Amino acid sequence: MTSSASFRRFAFAFGTTFAILYVVALARDVALFTVFPSLGVVLAGTHHTRDVADPAMGFLAPAIYWYGWAATAALGALMLGFVAALLPGRWTRTIWRGWVWLVPALSMIACVYLTLPWFRF
Repeated sequence: MTSSASFRRFAFAFGTTFAILYVVALARDVALFTVFPSLGVVLAGTHHTRDVADPAMGFLAPAIYWYGWAATAALGALMLGFVAALLPGRWTRTIWRGWVWLVPALSMIACVYLTLPWFRF
């Protein structure tokens, strides 16, 4: 299965799309859900400590958005990966394969840049 052309197209499309969508989700603060692990609470969407839904939540436990960002990026990448797997091979042969490695590297740099404010005092 891993050697089939459609699986390769899916894997390359999923990997690069996930990297791009994760940076977008992090930059725009779009999470599918927010997790409060110490309370065992999962809320749909992005909920900050000063949200209208439950403002006392910020005093009780910190929110973890990473799971929601990853789920948002994975859902979008899964859809695009399936579309790429269904495309005919002749449509994707002319695409330069270097972007498959360039996009994740640039995405990691963007994630470091976007998380720098968390480490300032």
